[in-house]
Amino acid sequence: MRAMVLRGKTLAIETLATPEPGPGQVLARVLACGICGSDLHAAKYLDDMIAAARRSGSTQWDEAVATSGIVMGHEFVAEIVRPGPGAEAWQPGTRVTSIPVLLDPTAPNGLAAIGYSATYPGAYGEYVLMSAPLLLPVPEGLPDEVAATTEPCAVGLHAVREANMQPGQAALVMGAGPIGLMTLLWLRHEGVAPIAVTELSPERRELARQLGADLVIDPRTTPVLEAWQQAVRTPAPPVVFECIGVEGTLQQAMELVDRMGRVIVVGVCMQEDRILPLVAINKQLTLKFVLGYTPAEYAEALEALGKGTIDTSPMISRIIGLDDLPTAFTALADPKDCKIIVAPSR
Repeated sequence: MRAMVLRGKTLAIETLATPEPGPGQVLARVLACGICGSDLHAAKYLDDMIAAARRSGSTQWDEAVATSGIVMGHEFVAEIVRPGPGAEAWQPGTRVTSIPVLLDPTAPNGLAAIGYSATYPGAYGEYVLMSAPLLLPVPEGLPDEVAATTEPCAVGLHAVREANMQPGQAALVMGAGPIGLMTLLWLRHEGVAPIAVTELSPERRELARQLGADLVIDPRTTPVLEAWQQAVRTPAPPVVFECIGVEGTLQQAMELVDRMGRVIVVGVCMQEDRILPLVAINKQLTLKFVLGYTPAEYAEALEALGKGTIDTSPMISRIIGLDDLPTAFTALADPKDCKIIVAPSR
């Protein structure tokens, strides 16, 4: 099969052996896969990500990832081609998705991360292996490219749930990239209002307006707190979702949030960062770092997309083929793009 392989810091399209489904697995043809910010980070900071995972006690990374080529891609929808032993109940042709892990008794904790494994290829290729017990049928009528946003949609859902948001409570979202916009969608869904979004890119600010932000702020030209106070008539937001993940934004979030407020850290900063703890102490802030989602939240996100109660389609900038994938990683440095979807069969 053809796939994009990350070797060191080089991305290239290669021909690999098509994987064979083992017990309890299915082989599936990838229909669509989103490009995730984590993949952009991995292409640039893979060694740092592995080191950070080890320092935090995580066992999700294959030891061989640092030296072997890997096929990334974990935001996917696929069509079953061939079930393995014990998975025959899943019929070929069925569209499915799942949380991006494989049940593997030989892996640490019995789980292997799809897209970050030297053993199993991710969905930046023509085929992917999936574990039958984790499969979720894709709702009929849901386009492949929208179904492929289930994973980041679940990330936004998890962030909102971990913040314990209440209907009518106001919030500020820093950053209108894919995760910031997913967080915005779920805040709207949960009845949070008003919602302000800060973003540098005019294209992404327009997307935030389209997706329901009550207030959109360009922080380069407008002081954020001043805009908030004029629009919302309160001193500061009680909850700030930091969805940017670059050096300095965590400190900015602490300065923006109200006294006794909460900062929900969703963005992933790949460098060491510095904060002034006295700001958080004086304001008695709560900082909460969130990661991923639960299997139940993943299923809830897919159901919401199927019913149309959450609509991520405006975020999809374009759909590309596999050969265009390496250059798309460079293109996503330009914030005019939001969500690029790869269709490997194109």
